[in-house]
Amino acid sequence: MRRVGVWLRLGIGAALLAWVVRRADLHELSIQVGPRLALGVLAAIGLLAVAQALAALRWRVILGASAPAWSYLFRLYLIGLFFSLFLPTSVGGDTVRAAAASARRRGDAGLAVASVLLDRVVGVLALVFYCAVGMFVDTSSVAQLAKQVAWKRPATPVLALAAAAAVGGLALVVVVLRRSASVRSAVAQARHLTLAFVKSPAAVIKAMGLGLAVQAAYILVWAGLGQGLAWRLSLGFLLFAVPFVSLCAMAPVTISGLGVREGAWLLLLAPLGIPAAHAVAYGLLYFLCVMAVAGIGGLLFALRGLGA
Repeated sequence: MRRVGVWLRLGIGAALLAWVVRRADLHELSIQVGPRLALGVLAAIGLLAVAQALAALRWRVILGASAPAWSYLFRLYLIGLFFSLFLPTSVGGDTVRAAAASARRRGDAGLAVASVLLDRVVGVLALVFYCAVGMFVDTSSVAQLAKQVAWKRPATPVLALAAAAAVGGLALVVVVLRRSASVRSAVAQARHLTLAFVKSPAAVIKAMGLGLAVQAAYILVWAGLGQGLAWRLSLGFLLFAVPFVSLCAMAPVTISGLGVREGAWLLLLAPLGIPAAHAVAYGLLYFLCVMAVAGIGGLLFALRGLGA
């Protein structure tokens, strides 16, 4: 069943990417390959590695006093990035990190899973913060996006089905919690870690600061690639666009956000007069940079596995 899900998401991603490419006139693609583009790509790869290192430090802050060495968490982040290439969005990498942390802390599975979830929540909050700042600084980009997208309320049957699915999922969670002692124990551990983190202002501030630094690194990654392509993208535009694209790519419908990311950039870059073919190339160029950094994680996994 899991294999079916993976192949389904891969198929959806390929279909989305094919649809985006069909909308792009490849005859307009005229990227100049040279020192400028090479420097932009190298800078992007370096910044992606820095982002993983900062994210590992953020995770360590959330774990608290019992956290393992930063170098180990950094390795898990790189390995997670590798697996996110084959699993649904970045959540796939989070699952690998949670499994590794749980295996290391036997009997403390709840703490490990909660730490990964908290780490993801802090990252998403940083994304929302930058997106809000970008919307305030560059209102024109938001207005252009609103013109291109038809915002419609889903039909009543769709809303009813979604509500029924939510209620059914909640009921299933309640049943599992009542019948499984191990799950109840894990939930209690997760609650303990969450409360300890929330009640420590220093930890929250440090984690949020690192979260903002991580997302700043990602914004600089896209800025570097834009410079490599000789584009003039304003800071305000990037503050809004990068978090928006990242949030879209998190939707668990494709493998590693393939197709979704390129489609989002196509929408955002069209008002700037950037050809659709270049917008698609922009997204794929980022994906190649991620593959380069993820390859390090794959090598580390092959050599050392998930153990400390």
